[in-house]
Amino acid sequence: MLVVVSGALVGIVAGAKALFDAASEAISSAAAAASSPEPTPTGPPKPVDCTPADVEISLASDAQSYRVGRTATFDIGITHIGTLPCTLDAGNVGRELIITSGEDRVYSSADCDTAGSTLLLLAPGDQYPGRVTWATQRSAPGCPAGLPALGAGSYQAVVTAGTVTSPPIAFTVG
Repeated sequence: MLVVVSGALVGIVAGAKALFDAASEAISSAAAAASSPEPTPTGPPKPVDCTPADVEISLASDAQSYRVGRTATFDIGITHIGTLPCTLDAGNVGRELIITSGEDRVYSSADCDTAGSTLLLLAPGDQYPGRVTWATQRSAPGCPAGLPALGAGSYQAVVTAGTVTSPPIAFTVG
């Protein structure tokens, strides 16, 4: 009988130890899971603002020379050359045509235009065309009247969108 009672006791102790070990492991696993950070969602990266490394802007005029009073037309091309999506404001306010003659800032398409923004989400390889016209007259911020007349001479134009600027193009007004 002593052998039976001893065997039963060994069985009870072994069972209790197994239960204790299983409970300890469950508590350790729960504690580790509670202290682990939440998994981050996967998916495409959130777009950021386009930089000069992401976008090329081209500018072309419809003529090499203009008479005062004639409307000049400038075609704008925006091409995404980066590897990740990015955003760029290509609306009349965010995309600005600037015309200068030497140090003289003659015109900006943002001076009188309040048409708003056109925020583009550009994927690699996307192209976006645009067009801006200029009446060969001066402008200034706030669109004041009575600005001096435009004189004959050499001019240059660039277009900017965000932090990206096109190469300049030259033309004459006479």
